[in-house]
Amino acid sequence: MLVIALAWPGAGRTGQQLWILALGFVGYNLVVELVRRSVTRLATYAWVPFLDLPVTSVLCSYGAEAGGPLFVGFFLAVLTAANYLRLRFTMMYLAMVVASIAVIVPTLPSWSSEPGDVRQLAVRIVVLVMLGVGTALLSRRLTRYAGIASEMRSEAGRLGELDQMRTEFIASVSHDLKTPLPSLQAGLGLIVSSAGDRLLPDERRLVENSQRSVVRLALLIDDLLLVNQIRSRTLVIRRRRVDLRDAVGDAVSIVAPLLLQKRQTLDIDLPTPLPVEGEALRLGQVVVNLLANAHTHTPPGTRIAVDGRVEEGEVRLSVRDDGPGIPDTEIESVFERYHRLSAAGGGSGLGLADARLLVEMHGGRLWVESRPGEGAAFHMALPSARTVTAE
Repeated sequence: MLVIALAWPGAGRTGQQLWILALGFVGYNLVVELVRRSVTRLATYAWVPFLDLPVTSVLCSYGAEAGGPLFVGFFLAVLTAANYLRLRFTMMYLAMVVASIAVIVPTLPSWSSEPGDVRQLAVRIVVLVMLGVGTALLSRRLTRYAGIASEMRSEAGRLGELDQMRTEFIASVSHDLKTPLPSLQAGLGLIVSSAGDRLLPDERRLVENSQRSVVRLALLIDDLLLVNQIRSRTLVIRRRRVDLRDAVGDAVSIVAPLLLQKRQTLDIDLPTPLPVEGEALRLGQVVVNLLANAHTHTPPGTRIAVDGRVEEGEVRLSVRDDGPGIPDTEIESVFERYHRLSAAGGGSGLGLADARLLVEMHGGRLWVESRPGEGAAFHMALPSARTVTAE
């Protein structure tokens, strides 16, 4: 306002320059701010608009110009009211401002009842009302959005705490469940090797079913642990030079009881070393998931084949089956977490999603080729250790 008054020379009713009156308005605002900072119960702006109106009315009256720089004080008062008063009080305040202007302006020396002056006064009042109403509505919306944002932050914090609790719970429970599995597997294996020929057929089936159940439980726990590590961002790949054939051998020993159950044959064709840079445990987990997936979706008595080669600087491993295959519309969906081809297929739906992620973390690729009725072939490609060393 002071800058406008300096650029708009003129004198008020009592002969004072307009900039002096504007300076008085600035001083008034400084006093208001000092009072707000000094008196705790007056710290809000809720009371300020009701003091702004008489002060602005007096200064505008002394300014003696209908549309002079001191008229800006009404706009400032309306903006303050719109931001700090409730909507219905803002509407009442606007009515008081309009009434004050309607009383003051026609009494000013520069005012005339000519149509031009009447239109100018009407335009100022309309703009003032629109500014007040618009600012009030915008302020309420921003306040509501701020409240929603605060609630969302609180909810996000609460969900973060719950997620941390979930992560710790899954890690603890999975560890507790996984601890006795080696003993169970060893005990069941000892029973089969030492007393297998003395077991009755029903007893042998019971032991074999127990072995398969232990394998399935171990696979499920491994999936849960992996997902937990991924979501908590604690999964670290410890790289070293490994032969992928060793990972295949470990995986075959794990899923062998499952294959035996469905009388599935496994052909392995790994004639040469498959050197890669990675973590043997995680790569073995990928192969286990691929073999378990082939076992699950392949009918009894069918064939599963594993072959590997070093080609064009990559180690490529394929797991093939002669099962029903995968529909074209499901080719990429099989790598989505919790996706299953059928409800009767079994499994958690985690394996292939985790397998692709682990392969990608090793700098490789995992994809599938399939046609309905012609089986499926999952291909894994990893950088050869020779290529990595050369780089």
